[in-house]
Amino acid sequence: MKRNVLVDTHRVRRRWLSALLVLLLAAASAALLAQAPPPVVWDDLGKDEQRVLAPHADSWERLDAPTQDRLLRGARRWLLLTPDERAAAADRFSQWQSLPADRREQIRQRYRAFRELPPEQQRELKRQFERFRYLPPQQREDLKRRFEGMSAEERRGFLSGLRATQQAEDARRFWNRVPEQDRAATRAMVEALSPPERQKLRRIMQSRMPDERRRLHQELLAMDPDLRRAWIAQQPEAPARPAER
Repeated sequence: MKRNVLVDTHRVRRRWLSALLVLLLAAASAALLAQAPPPVVWDDLGKDEQRVLAPHADSWERLDAPTQDRLLRGARRWLLLTPDERAAAADRFSQWQSLPADRREQIRQRYRAFRELPPEQQRELKRQFERFRYLPPQQREDLKRRFEGMSAEERRGFLSGLRATQQAEDARRFWNRVPEQDRAATRAMVEALSPPERQKLRRIMQSRMPDERRRLHQELLAMDPDLRRAWIAQQPEAPARPAER
């Protein structure tokens, strides 16, 4: 009798577990369906969107919803570009298509590696790229050849050297902009901050226009150190303006 009761108990438990599993799978499926974009009928697209997506017109209805969504978002971004921006984008795409397949895959891998970097390192590399863009063409080509011929260890050392050089140049430009009578107070203010606070303050200052930056500098110098730290902590992260040349 006792054994029969145990068998029935196990059966009931298995039934409950099976029912629970079905409910969990149903909930997960519903969540995935809710996140997936709905399919789009070709005739529901705008005329300009159809014109941009014309190469996919015949196969549009056979594309899955995520692919339709990706293509449609790209078409809408294209329609927002100016004629000059479209010409530049078309030129970049032509250059991309002309690259060998292994070179394109190498670039994709580098992009994926970049996206996996912490935000601070991504911002640093973007700043380095902005500085690289403004170098004379011959100097850019020389640096590119040198970099591509380096080992992974040499590349890390090269990038570290570039960062150190840029930091020194940024510091020189910063102190040149600080009035001589304010330099001692500014140095004391900077040295009292922690490294993360300094980095955040630097990004805040870089995001401001020159006149606003000078006004903010004076306001910070007049603050009590604790109030200054609290002010920095309360500020939202702001994308830095391109480095001044």
